[in-house]
Amino acid sequence: MHLDFATVLVLHPLSLIVGAICLLYLRWHAPQHRGLGNMAAAFLIVAAGALLAGISERHQWGSGIWTLFSFASVPFAYTLFWISLRNLVHERPAGRWLLLLLLPAVLVLLAALTGFYLVGIYRAIAYISVMSGFALAGAWVVMSDPLEESLSSRHALAVVLCIKPLIGLVMAIGLINPDLALMTMAQTFSVLILCQFATSMFVVILVQERVERRLIRLSETDALTRVHNRRWLHDRLPQRAVPGDAFVVIDIDHFKAVNDRHGHAAGDHVLTMVAQTMAGLLSRDALFARMGGEEFGLFLPRHVDVKPGVIAETLRQAVAVLPVVFHEERIPVTISLGLGMASRDTSLTALMAKADEALYAAKRGGRNRVVCFRNAVSGDGAPQMPDGQAPDRMSA
Repeated sequence: MHLDFATVLVLHPLSLIVGAICLLYLRWHAPQHRGLGNMAAAFLIVAAGALLAGISERHQWGSGIWTLFSFASVPFAYTLFWISLRNLVHERPAGRWLLLLLLPAVLVLLAALTGFYLVGIYRAIAYISVMSGFALAGAWVVMSDPLEESLSSRHALAVVLCIKPLIGLVMAIGLINPDLALMTMAQTFSVLILCQFATSMFVVILVQERVERRLIRLSETDALTRVHNRRWLHDRLPQRAVPGDAFVVIDIDHFKAVNDRHGHAAGDHVLTMVAQTMAGLLSRDALFARMGGEEFGLFLPRHVDVKPGVIAETLRQAVAVLPVVFHEERIPVTISLGLGMASRDTSLTALMAKADEALYAAKRGGRNRVVCFRNAVSGDGAPQMPDGQAPDRMSA
């Protein structure tokens, strides 16, 4: 299908208007995402500039003021686009970055004073330079990832933004020396139109991916303690444990008494501090989650460098010295830990049952201690303390 240049010039602003409508619709449904409104405004400004350029080229309005307005739309729009893209990707307010709008203001003032915008080739080179510069800057913003989001739409959006400078280079070559033109102007504008559609599309996908990722994270995170929940843990546990794997069941001692004496708000505070303290001491290989109530679960795969018993004892000691203060009153907190060690291939259910039995033994033994269940230690499979260990300490 062949498109003449006049048709392409009509489709160019229409593509921008469609993109702006998509962004405004997304802004309406997801107002918490920064930058979408300004990005839609940037699309509409470029569309208005393109329409003014077409009208001025047809000499329907004789005054050069319309050409100046058309020229001014590009630097202002691309600057606003870059600011809004940064707001969206980094999820930060525009703040002082809005001062960047002074740059296009200076450029427009220079154009008005010198009149270079009235010369077609100069005006086109200025368009291309602004578009290419801010497109590359936008790609850099998209790929710089302070939020550590592994979203595929980021890469796709960055690729689309990097294509724009290539289009600009092809345009510039064709304008400076038509004999060296790699594509006709209709073809280059057609590719540019596709890039406009793709830019708005991948912005929409980025927001959608981010929302979906956060919904998944919310469904896997305990709302109170901000550590992972039982669902997250069970989804990641292996079906069977191999020798060296360990599971630890952790329970806050006398937690009901804390609620009864200090109130449920104090209990929530204790849960949060204990959970965050333990989570901060664990490596990435450890799978840690709140199982419910005051109980936590911890799976330690066999390749963890530190022995499971040492890890469990470290957690116990850290919580025992935790300065929990609520309404200026110190609340003593300790935990009991039941450790199940896999001495042979077994199911996770059996390993967790061992840890539960060890936890009950720790509570019967006076709490604030670690007890290990090892089939290999005792013929009757009873929870055991390693030889030579104090009753409130152990190592595996």
